[in-house]
Amino acid sequence: MRQHMFGDVAAAEMHALDMPNAWDAEALFPANIHRAATQALESWITAQDAFSRKHILNNFASSSDGNGDARAGAICASPSRKHPDYYYAWTRDSALVVLEVIAWLDNNKLDYMLKDELKQRLDDYVEFTRHLQGLKNLKYGLGEAKFHMDGTAFRAPWCNAQTDGPALRARAILAYTQHVIKQANGDTTRAHELFALVRTDLDYVTKVWMHLGNCDIWEESRGMHFYTLLAQKTALEEGARMAHTLDVDNGVAHVYERAAQEIAHKLPEFWDVDHGYIVATLNKTGGIQTKNSNLDAQVLLAALHHGTPKLLTSRAVAATVNRLVHVFDRLYVVNHVQRTKIDGQWVDVAAAVGRYPEDVYDGDGSRGGNPWSLLTSSVAEYHYRLAVHMGNGPLAQYLVQVGDTYMARVARHTDADHTMREQWDKSSGYGRGAVHLTWSYAAHTSASRWRNLAIASLD
Repeated sequence: MRQHMFGDVAAAEMHALDMPNAWDAEALFPANIHRAATQALESWITAQDAFSRKHILNNFASSSDGNGDARAGAICASPSRKHPDYYYAWTRDSALVVLEVIAWLDNNKLDYMLKDELKQRLDDYVEFTRHLQGLKNLKYGLGEAKFHMDGTAFRAPWCNAQTDGPALRARAILAYTQHVIKQANGDTTRAHELFALVRTDLDYVTKVWMHLGNCDIWEESRGMHFYTLLAQKTALEEGARMAHTLDVDNGVAHVYERAAQEIAHKLPEFWDVDHGYIVATLNKTGGIQTKNSNLDAQVLLAALHHGTPKLLTSRAVAATVNRLVHVFDRLYVVNHVQRTKIDGQWVDVAAAVGRYPEDVYDGDGSRGGNPWSLLTSSVAEYHYRLAVHMGNGPLAQYLVQVGDTYMARVARHTDADHTMREQWDKSSGYGRGAVHLTWSYAAHTSASRWRNLAIASLD
C-alpha cells in the first residue's frame, strides 16, 4: 500500500528536514568518523580535481582540436572502445557533463584562457545539439539514448526511448543561456537562438512524459521513472522561466508550466510507505524482472541533479539514502575495510555504493554488480549539500565530516595516478569497467565544488 507522507507541502517536495535538534543525525547519516579531514585527503581531492577536469576536457571534442573521428561538441562516455565499448555520445551523460563545465565558469580563480576554451567547447556542444536535433529517420526521435561520436545515428538495438535525455539537454543549454545573458549587456539575440534549441527538446518532453514504456537511466527497466519525471519537471519549469525572461510569445511558458504541474502530481506516488523509501520505477512494462526491491541510487541522483533544496533536504530522500548505504555496506566485501591510508595518513572511510542491490552488471558482463565511483562521490556530495543548507554549526560540521568519509572511500579505490573507472570490484576493490569514465570525473568535481561551499559556510 502506498500513502503520501507530504502533508501540506507541495506534491513534488516531500517534508523538509527539521532543524538539527529535531532529528537524530547519527541515525540518518551513520558514519564512523568524527574527525576533520586530514591534510592528505585535502591534497588528494585537489589533485583529483585537476586530473578530473583535464580528462573531462579530453573526452569533450572541440573545434579547436584535431578530433579524429569525433565531431566537435561530442562528449564520449569513455574513450574505451572494447570491453566495454563506451565510445559514444550519450545524451544524458553529455548534458550532465556540460552542466558541470558551466558551473566551472562561476569560479573567479579560473584562468581567462581556460574560460575562453570552455566557452568554445560549450558553443561546440550547442552546434552538436543542433546537428542531432536535425537528424532524420530516427526510430525514437529525440528520445534516442546515444549517438556515434561523429554525430551519426546509432542504429543497433538499444533500450529506447530515454526521455530524460532531451530534458537534461534542455537544462544544459538553458544554463548556458543564463551565462550568455549575463555576458551580453542586454543583447538577447544569442539567447533567443539558444532557446530555439531548448524549445525543440521541451516541446518533445510535453508530448512524451506520460508514456510508460520509456527506459530508465541504467537502460534496463521500462516504466515511469522518478529520475526521468523529476528531470522533465525541472527542465519544463526552467524553460518556462526563460520564456518569461526572453518574453517569448504564443503561450510557451504556460504550456511548460502546466506540464510541470501535471508531473508534480505524479511524484508523491513514488514514496513507498511499506518500505520507507522512494522507489525508482512505477508501472513497469518491461526490462529486467529481478529488481524486486525497487531501491535504487538513481533516486539520489534525481535529487542531486534536479531536486529543489526542499526535496534534497527531505526526510524521504534521507530515508532512501540511509537505506541504500545500509544495504551496500553489508553487500560488498570491500566495505569491511573502514580505514585507508592516503599519503601515509590513516583516514576513515564510509561505504562504497552501487546502483541497486540486485544489480548483476559488472562493467563488462553480468557476473554481479559492484560499487560505482560516481555514486559514492554522489553520496559525498549529498552530505556536503546538506551542510550548505544547514549553515554553520555542529550539524553542518558533522555532515562535512561524513561527506569526507565517502570522498576517502573514492580515494581508496581510485588508481594511484588518479585514473577513474566506472566501477570497483566488490571484493578486491580494484577498478572495473570503462576507464576514464567522464561521468565519474564530473561526479567528483561536483562533489568537490559543494565541499568547498560547505566548508566556506562553516566560517
